[in-house]
This record gives sequence, structure tokens and C-alpha cells, in this order.
Amino acid sequence: MRMEKIVLEKVCWKVKATTAFQFLQLYYSLLQENLPLERRNSINFERLEAQLKACHCRIIFSKAKPSVLALSIIALEIQAQKCIELTEGVECLQKHSKINGRDLTFWQELVSKCLTEYSSNKCSKPNVQKLKWIVSGRTARQLKHSYYRITHLPTIPEMVP
Repeated sequence: MRMEKIVLEKVCWKVKATTAFQFLQLYYSLLQENLPLERRNSINFERLEAQLKACHCRIIFSKAKPSVLALSIIALEIQAQKCIELTEGVECLQKHSKINGRDLTFWQELVSKCLTEYSSNKCSKPNVQKLKWIVSGRTARQLKHSYYRITHLPTIPEMVP
């Protein structure tokens, strides 16, 4: 986190981005500026946000630097949407954020695998077993009259051509 803040200050970005979501917003807005008006809707921010949420369901992504995770998601989406004109923008963001190429590739592969599994039929079917929570007695008393159940998993929105 400290290094990422230093990098942001060096490139004169007056932004306090500390979470992957904030980096996702920052990188998205910077890349949108480089797109022509007719291509601005080719990358959907809600879809990127849903992909980030899907990644946050896995404990492994808590080990990723927020900037690397955000850039990995954006880079994969750019590849999927075939926005070749943004590839240079991603490389520029990678350079200015001082993200190692190996690290970016490593996390891109994990994100890709996660999103593939998340969108599969196996994952999108709710489990019939009840979800059990282990909570303290105090929390249990506070939640005594609250009953929640999971009805379905959120899905990643499809791109509309």
C-alpha cells in the first residue's frame, strides 16, 4: 500500500486509492479518457465491479496488492472485448504503478480461473445445505430475531453489443 501511494504521488495523481475498488475506478476513468467517444461504452464498469466482487469471494485474492488485482481485471476485460487501443494504456498504467510483469501475469491467470469457475453452472447453483455461522453469544443475541438465507449468487452481467 505504501509503495502504491508513493507511485501515485510521483505521477501527480491527487488520489487516495487504497482498495482494489478505488484502483479499479481510477484505472477505468484514466483508460476511458483515451477512448474515442464511440468506443467509451465498450468496457462496462458494472461488469468490472462484479468481476472484482467475484474475486473477493476467494481468500487467495486477499494476498494481492489492490492495484495489481484491479489492473489484472481490467487487462483481462480489455483482452476479452478486443480493445486493442487500450493495451498501450494498460502498459502505461503498469509502468507508472510499478507493477511487475510477472506479478500481473500471475494474478491475471488467477482472476481468469476464478471468473471461469464463478460463471460455471457448478458455481451458480445454490447449495441445498443450510449455511452455518459460528458467532459469539453476544452477536447471537443481537441477531436472534433476524433470519437470512441465500436465495441466489450474484451473476456477472453480460456485455450487450
